[in-house]
This record gives sequence, structure tokens and C-alpha cells, in this order.
Amino acid sequence: MKNWFQIKRQCPACSLEIARDESGFYFGTTSIGYLISILFVIIPVCLLVVSDQVSVWFGVFFAITASIALNILLYPLLLAWVVMSYFFLQPELLEE
Repeated sequence: MKNWFQIKRQCPACSLEIARDESGFYFGTTSIGYLISILFVIIPVCLLVVSDQVSVWFGVFFAITASIALNILLYPLLLAWVVMSYFFLQPELLEE
């Protein structure tokens, strides 16, 4: 990591080029972030709203705020998971 929101262009340990895709985004951080938000924020909040524990508008506000905050807090970890997924799922794409 260069800082919280930027990674180095190349891994200092193994020289792996860590690049963005054509659209300018890292493909995995968005997918993993959505999954984490759905499982750990949106579904629990929906259950609280359905069981009348919280109001609908509070649930909507809380779910949006908590999902954004969770993704910001976990961003470096999400980037690490993206790189790790290459090693486990597509090792043939890694440069030798």
C-alpha cells in the first residue's frame, strides 16, 4: 500500500504488476465490497425493519451510511483479497 486508497504499481516482494482494468477500477474491490455490505449490513437491517425494531427511513439511512463506511474502512483489505484471489483462482495469469 502507498496510502489508504492507493496501492503501489508493483509488489516490492515479487515484482507483480498490480494494475487497474480498462475502466480504471480494480475489479474485485467492488464485488467483494458489495457482498460484504449485503451480508453484514443490508440483510440484518432489512430483518430489523421487517420485525419493526427500527423504522424504514432509519434503516435506509443506516444501511447506506454503514455500507459506505464499511467499504472505506475495509478498502486496503479488499485490495489484498483481490491480489490473493489471483493466486488461488487464476495463477496462470500471473507473470512468471
